[in-house]
Amino acid sequence: MPETVQRGLMEFEAIGTHWRIDTPDPIPFGTETRITASIADFDRVWSRFRPDSLVSLLAREGGSVPVGPDGSAMLAELTRLFDLTDGAVNPLVGQALEHLGYDASYRLVPLPGEPAPVPVWDGVFSAPTAKLTISAPAVLDVGAVGKGRLVDIVSEILGHAGIERATVDAGGDLRHYGEPLRIALEHPYDASRAVGVVTIADGAIAASATNRRTWADGLHHMLDARTAAPVRSIVATWATATTAMAADAAASAAFFVEPDRVLAAMEDVTSVVRMPLTGPLESAGFLGRDGVNGELFG
Repeated sequence: MPETVQRGLMEFEAIGTHWRIDTPDPIPFGTETRITASIADFDRVWSRFRPDSLVSLLAREGGSVPVGPDGSAMLAELTRLFDLTDGAVNPLVGQALEHLGYDASYRLVPLPGEPAPVPVWDGVFSAPTAKLTISAPAVLDVGAVGKGRLVDIVSEILGHAGIERATVDAGGDLRHYGEPLRIALEHPYDASRAVGVVTIADGAIAASATNRRTWADGLHHMLDARTAAPVRSIVATWATATTAMAADAAASAAFFVEPDRVLAAMEDVTSVVRMPLTGPLESAGFLGRDGVNGELFG
């Protein structure tokens, strides 16, 4: 993992995105090592872009495997998303993404025909036993929560090292603790503009947009698993929460569920904003719940 480490700063590429970690004080060398090792371990299990991962093994052979605390936390959150969105968010959507061209080779050219129906998620994950059971080969994709969970893991490593203020930013998923931080909500079609701002003192924000990770003729990574087709009616979402995984999950859910329903269903989420293809911004909780303050511009 190539990286740049300076006083209180780490920058590197991992899991397909750019990471930046800022702290006011130096990051101990052992902490740097633990961060890079934790990210590598996470990628080795959950990446569908490498042939030696657990996800790739399940895609080839299926099976039943224990997933540990991190996997259990993610799969429980994904199950909550599956229920909240009536199946629109489904961790087994990976094969549909690959059919459309978003595969390990980054083919970015759809295969002929329609993607196969996405398998049903019900019964695949057992929370009491922390076990994932895929009876037939299927491609798992934890993208709706995975990057957020990894941001939380890195933030926890920094906290355990005694670092009292830090910002961990992984390409749109950000967790911050310490002095209040003012964050702009980038306009999906113009990076020089913002649609609003939020202030976070101890929490996280996630953003997702259909103009990121796009290819071919308007295809993108945000699929409705019920139809295996890209979402068209919503172009961008933002969510704040107590953790980056919860913010990531809420930003994913908002492509399919109104912001007020997301906020009501997810107690660890503090605000939700989305931009429809047509019409004004839609939001819930944006003027502050649990210390989050914000302003929308339009």
